[in-house]
Amino acid sequence: MKKFLLTLSILMISATFLFAQGAKEEREVSEASFTFTDDLGRTFTFDGPIERIAPSGNLAQMILYSLTKDEMVGLSSYLDESALRFLDPKTNELPLFGTFYGKKANLNREAVILEDPDVVIDMGEIKGDAENTIDDLDTLSEQLNIPVVFIECYLDNTADAYRRLGELLNLEEEAEKRAEYAQRAIDTARELKEKIEKPLRVYYSSMPDPLSAIATGSFHGEVIEKVGCENVVPASFSDGGNMISLEQVLLWDPDVILLADENAYETVTNDSSWSGIKAVKEKSVYLIPTEPFSFIDSPPSVNRIIGIYWLGCLLYPDVYCDIDLESEIKEFYSLFYGYLLSDEEVKELMEVQP
Repeated sequence: MKKFLLTLSILMISATFLFAQGAKEEREVSEASFTFTDDLGRTFTFDGPIERIAPSGNLAQMILYSLTKDEMVGLSSYLDESALRFLDPKTNELPLFGTFYGKKANLNREAVILEDPDVVIDMGEIKGDAENTIDDLDTLSEQLNIPVVFIECYLDNTADAYRRLGELLNLEEEAEKRAEYAQRAIDTARELKEKIEKPLRVYYSSMPDPLSAIATGSFHGEVIEKVGCENVVPASFSDGGNMISLEQVLLWDPDVILLADENAYETVTNDSSWSGIKAVKEKSVYLIPTEPFSFIDSPPSVNRIIGIYWLGCLLYPDVYCDIDLESEIKEFYSLFYGYLLSDEEVKELMEVQP
């Protein structure tokens, strides 16, 4: 009888311990849970730390890469060879998801579901009406059965976007380093813009066809206006795909032409029909650095931060004379891309073709 009672007592103690252990684990899960309200006012509850992340597009992919690339479970687009020169080549081993928004939207929902991310992160501008964006992202979230969080990211609020990501992903310290660098560049441009007496008039195309232009006020041309230039393409030209006639460019007669594509550069500098434009005559046509991404756009993401320093030093050297561009480029690549540039690589990146 005593042996039976001893056995029963041991079983009761074990059961009590297991119950307490289970309660402790449940309590730990509960304590690890948190809520996050995104920039559309939508509140999400997560059961624990976010460890698996999917980007909704290229802008989000770039910013996530710069902060937490090891937690990304897929890509919006593969990196090309020029980008892989500076970025982790293993990145392209991740599955391809495609993008949710844009002219070439091609999100593979099944691929996203298969990788089972804790969250999908969408970043950038609010597309049209906020309510429509909410509906779009809520619908996507229902289709995936995965939270789709939106964080607004324009050039001016890049620092805030990093801080918001740091809050969501429990990476506040690392996010703050990037936020401070971004804010410093933006503040510098704002201060130096006040010293520019006569803004340069700029024409910008990011496409192989140089007559495909970026208009004033576009999300894609923010750097140009940020450093104190005037975009010669009026906002009204943002309709109709931004295709411009050469006759119209001749009428605008810009001081500077910025191009992101080598084919466009060859056309503008070698085709005699462009030779009457002031920028061409004065050899003020520049091919924008594009490795690993364009310093101005394509996509309009964190790459634009170093674009502020590059474009300011290029077009307003007297105003930006206190900026050590080589040091800024090295610091940027180290902090945001995890790549240590050599002096030769910096010089190569800084080379422009007038």
